[in-house]
Amino acid sequence: MNPVNIGLSVNVKRDRELLVTKKVLACLRKHHMTPVLAKPIAAELGLSEGYDETTFYEKSEFIVSLGGDGTLLSTARSSYAHDVPVFGINLGTVGFLAEVEINDIENAFERLAQGNYALVERMVLLAQVHRNGKCVFDSIALNDVVVSRGGLSRVIRLKVFVDNQFIDSFPGDGVIVSTPTGSTAYTLSAGGPIVQPDMRMMITTPICPHILYSRSFITCPERVINIRINDDYPDSAILTMDGQEGFEVLAGDKISIKCMDKGVRFVTINDINFYDVLRAKIHSRDTE
Repeated sequence: MNPVNIGLSVNVKRDRELLVTKKVLACLRKHHMTPVLAKPIAAELGLSEGYDETTFYEKSEFIVSLGGDGTLLSTARSSYAHDVPVFGINLGTVGFLAEVEINDIENAFERLAQGNYALVERMVLLAQVHRNGKCVFDSIALNDVVVSRGGLSRVIRLKVFVDNQFIDSFPGDGVIVSTPTGSTAYTLSAGGPIVQPDMRMMITTPICPHILYSRSFITCPERVINIRINDDYPDSAILTMDGQEGFEVLAGDKISIKCMDKGVRFVTINDINFYDVLRAKIHSRDTE
């Protein structure tokens, strides 16, 4: 299928004068594709036709994300409910998720218009918070679900279960449950393993553990990770989804994390070697 209607999700802080956005619009029109814009971006560009969020996703065959990894995560989370594939153009610094750089935009849209692309699926996590027998929060994550202590510098002890089997109690700053896509994000900083993003598994990693033997452990996607805060913990903790959405959890709350059957779809135009990208991005971090 050669896509025709292409939605644009733009981080205006990364593209301050919308110069890259205007370049993308020109490329789309050159290749006989129609841009679909949300109302705020249409207004910034002086265009009359902009759509509310629901209509924006309904009209878009693909969504192009212009920004860094945070923008792409936000776009992917929003597009997930509408099952619209996402195509990332990197305007950030590291950019693990977005595969197209600014200097390759013209070639990228030429290949897209020719149908020379593939769709790849990335695993998605669902996290729910149960309090007094009721679900009080649920949301999805593409990278990771993090349970961490609040603002006070007080060790939090989290009991972790796989299904109903007790694994261990982790005292420290918290616990990360990551997808393979998120293995190069917060989990990497916490000492977790690097995993090929097309695999299906959950990676659970303690954050700054106060015991010497704590290590990441891997769980198959059919399992459910359950996390409980000690009943006597005097402060609240924070549940964070992809670093973008937070929810306050209390002592005694049960947090359940599982893999969704459906993943987020990404558009890829390159035969990318994950390890080539990994070396390039990690080395660029080291030299910044």
